[in-house]
Amino acid sequence: MEQHFVIAVIEALEAKHVPYMLAGSFASMVYGIPRSTKDVDFVVELEEPAFSRLIKRLEPEFDLDPQQYLETSTWTRRYILKAKRSAFKIEFFLRSDDPHHLSQWSRKRTIYNSILQHHVTMPTAEDVIVQKLRWGRPQDRIDAENVMDVQFPKLDWPYIEHWCGQHNRLGLLDEIRSGLEPLA
Repeated sequence: MEQHFVIAVIEALEAKHVPYMLAGSFASMVYGIPRSTKDVDFVVELEEPAFSRLIKRLEPEFDLDPQQYLETSTWTRRYILKAKRSAFKIEFFLRSDDPHHLSQWSRKRTIYNSILQHHVTMPTAEDVIVQKLRWGRPQDRIDAENVMDVQFPKLDWPYIEHWCGQHNRLGLLDEIRSGLEPLA
């Protein structure tokens, strides 16, 4: 992962006073097991003209993909920034009114991230698990399992079970959890 790109985006978001949360695979690495990734996901609370000002600030390092995308499980709008001198991408998901997204947003916290050596706003480990299981792709399942394995005794299981029940993912949660050995 190219940390300087992630830090540049965090600094731009903070300079423009844009509420954000660093999510996706990067969040799962913080709470679970680090792995390689060629993109980083941010959830942002942002509308025009602030979005255009943010993109203008990031233009020296990134190109904005002109296509707007939709995330398929919640229909959240998504924008992709591509690094000019690398295959690295930044994905901006606009904060939605999805009930879990609202809960996740209200629970986010700022922590010191040792990978980036920078303070960053992130979802909780529980919300990373819920979102990864909701997406349900093979790598998401692995990421969720890794977070559960590392964070097992500290997790708020009733919270995770509630949202997995809302997303019809309790079976997947139970399957993964049954294979884990809680640390003593």
